[in-house]
Amino acid sequence: MPRKKNPMHEAEFFESRFPGKLVGKEVLDKDSRRLGIIKSIRVEYLPWKVSLIVKGINIEIPVELSEIQNIGTVVQLKTKITAMPEINVHDLIRIREDIKEELQDTIFNPIF
Repeated sequence: MPRKKNPMHEAEFFESRFPGKLVGKEVLDKDSRRLGIIKSIRVEYLPWKVSLIVKGINIEIPVELSEIQNIGTVVQLKTKITAMPEINVHDLIRIREDIKEELQDTIFNPIF
């Protein structure tokens, strides 16, 4: 039976500026399909795993660091991601604004 995730075994990190050095970057799959924007960095432990959370249209997926080919002006993945539809430039702008609003809500209205 698979082990259930324990929320005490993971943390999600953001950058203090948006867009930052990583959060806010555009993500392309191996076929250069535009998938979304990096929303945050998730660290899971027991066992250790670091993932980038990529936000697309109505979907967020974790992308493990081992799946990344290159990080420059965009994040290029080694693999094709079929779980996310390709987005256009207008979607990209809207998703970036959504993430910015979410981060502001998280910073100014913490849940703890």
